[in-house]
Amino acid sequence: MYTTDFQDIDSKRVKERLVESAFNKVQIWRKIFLEGLINEQGERQYYTLNEAANLVGIPKKTLEDYTQIFQKVGLIASPLSDFYGKKMGFLRQFVRKNKSKIRKALIVERLKQYERKREKLIQKHQAQRQHFGEENASSKDTESIDEKYSYNNFFNSDFEELDVYQESRVFLPLLKF
Repeated sequence: MYTTDFQDIDSKRVKERLVESAFNKVQIWRKIFLEGLINEQGERQYYTLNEAANLVGIPKKTLEDYTQIFQKVGLIASPLSDFYGKKMGFLRQFVRKNKSKIRKALIVERLKQYERKREKLIQKHQAQRQHFGEENASSKDTESIDEKYSYNNFFNSDFEELDVYQESRVFLPLLKF
């Protein structure tokens, strides 16, 4: 056999993608899935994730893998600016080497989300309390209303609304004041 016989096999093999190329493909894939495409009749046609992956030309599993890598790297660095010109294997290696930093950044991010959700709940209940107080301002029951919406009762009653982080491996305290 000659080396020319193997050239067809080598040409079919996909080389490792650059980070910016993979990032753009993931963005196009998600955009096709979320927004759809306009067909010949001028109507918007929506596609499943598999169909969108076929349109992009990369398997869905690979695109999902890229998405996870970009999310992890995005916690501690910028995937495009810090890794421009690098290949996806370099990015995978970066994720493996910085696993502990990524976990810490994930915990910090989830704590920030938890605090934002908690603040929104507090504001919502304060607005309800003010609205309820305006309606019943002449009532003598304002002390019982204040007691009903006190800080302690508020957090004990809305326990299920704050339970947002139990689906992950990182268990955060639900109520710690």
